Amino acid sequence: MSDVSVPRLVVFDHSVAKNSPAGSCVLAQLDGLAASIPVTVFSDCCDLTDRADVEWRRVPLPAKPIFLRYWVFQFIAPFRFVLWRLKNLRTPIRIQTTQGQFIWSDVSYAHFCHRAYLRNAWTQSSVTGLRRVARKLNHLFNSATEGLAFRCARKIVVPSEGLARELGETYPDCGHKLEVLANPVDLDRFARPDAPSTASLRTQYGIGDDEIVCTFMALGDFARKGLGLIIEALSTMEENQGSRIRVLVVGGNEGEIREFANLASRNGVESRLNFVGLQKDVRPFLWDSDVFVFPSAYEIFSLAILQAAAAGLPALVPRGLYGAEEFIVDGENGWLVERSVDGVAAGLARILSDHAQLARMSTNARTAVGRYSKNDFVSRWQRVYEGLQ
Repeated sequence: MSDVSVPRLVVFDHSVAKNSPAGSCVLAQLDGLAASIPVTVFSDCCDLTDRADVEWRRVPLPAKPIFLRYWVFQFIAPFRFVLWRLKNLRTPIRIQTTQGQFIWSDVSYAHFCHRAYLRNAWTQSSVTGLRRVARKLNHLFNSATEGLAFRCARKIVVPSEGLARELGETYPDCGHKLEVLANPVDLDRFARPDAPSTASLRTQYGIGDDEIVCTFMALGDFARKGLGLIIEALSTMEENQGSRIRVLVVGGNEGEIREFANLASRNGVESRLNFVGLQKDVRPFLWDSDVFVFPSAYEIFSLAILQAAAAGLPALVPRGLYGAEEFIVDGENGWLVERSVDGVAAGLARILSDHAQLARMSTNARTAVGRYSKNDFVSRWQRVYEGLQ
């Protein structure tokens, strides 16, 4: 039962749901905290509606474009909150926002730095046309709201040392508020089952026994996350090497899949990739893979890398990628490469040469990810709010 003397935690996040990268972390947090802290959630969707100790106030949002979702939430959520607050004036509260989705908060749970991304990484994006315009508008709007939220917050919680450094450099007045609290992963849920699947994906997609299966997984933004580099790297490899690699591309909308399938065709490697689209359950694709390949230009602490490691996949990532730099040890549980076509190609070649070491590296990946358990994550969040009393 929740203690009525404990301030109610009021949380603002577009989507507190399993299929949202940031929202899934909020979901894990609230699922653990709600037993001891009363919780109210303002969001478009919430996967905690079956919990009697969680109050959900829906903020309806358009499905797309994404920048419109942020704009609408920024205007509707405060209005819904004021109405709720007028009915609960005597209730002590603590307010938490994801990034700058609600400006007047005690805690900002940051998963990005839009201002730094625009300054440092935006020019590397190969996205074009209306999609580029929409994403630029989204980053500009969020760079403004995050700055306001960070200044208002008493505490800024981030999932990686890399993001902490970046926020400290970008918003120097907020450096003393920063606290690193790594994202969690459901270790048991993603652990590879002992019994192999009777309907192997290798069979379904015609993958030979001698092929190394590399999974690339992202909801979208394939350009930033490096799928183009993988495709171009495959096209530069010798036939006896490239033909031994199969890439499963999990995620993406129809337009993005079409764009990168065409890129694969133009580079003559279309037979090396299988685009499987968005999946309600990504685990079977991880379990039937050998390696996770993710040459992203910018991440905070990719949950996909942790999920892959929990499934026993060593990961190929760029050097200096936030979060991964704290977790991946080159040659032990993954491969660190330069983020370039040549760098990714060299990394793929190393995967082939390290084929006999994949079982050892798989064990190392599962061992290393053990420190990112949900229980530790929730315990650290409890200490964050105890410190705000």
